[in-house]
Amino acid sequence: MVLTAITMLAGCGAAPEDEAEFDVEVAKSSLSFTGLVLYDAGTRCTVNGSTMHCCPSGYAMIGAHLSNDVFKCAQLSSTSGSRFLDTGGRRNGMHACPYGSVMVGLHVSNDYLACQYPGTSVVSEFVDGSPGTKDSYPMHVCMAGGYAMSGIHVSNNLFNCAR
Repeated sequence: MVLTAITMLAGCGAAPEDEAEFDVEVAKSSLSFTGLVLYDAGTRCTVNGSTMHCCPSGYAMIGAHLSNDVFKCAQLSSTSGSRFLDTGGRRNGMHACPYGSVMVGLHVSNDYLACQYPGTSVVSEFVDGSPGTKDSYPMHVCMAGGYAMSGIHVSNNLFNCAR
């Protein structure tokens, strides 16, 4: 089943189409995803005064194609608390959200992460290395099995992937 969602590019007035699909492996994660996945090129959010590209509300980043400014986002079954800004947390040699939270947005030039705690606990995390796992977009993604991004090293193309 393919669904189409429309998002507005902030300030540009364009309306890109995002294809959403159901991913059974994402739905099996301990993070409790719904299984709905989409590619997002236009959603913006403001977190603690910083505006950046974010997944739609209720979604977490599971992949990124930074040169095209496209994120792969998976819908969480629930979240805990609001999105928050992380400006310098480090784990596994990269900028990372606090352990237990996942990435929902990124401002590459400022090295800011928008983070959020999922409604269920993160139980494990690993580094997906360069060249990393790829999907059919193609873009670097956390591997199948319901992982979400929890950190990124932009110049080395590394992701922290949590579930």
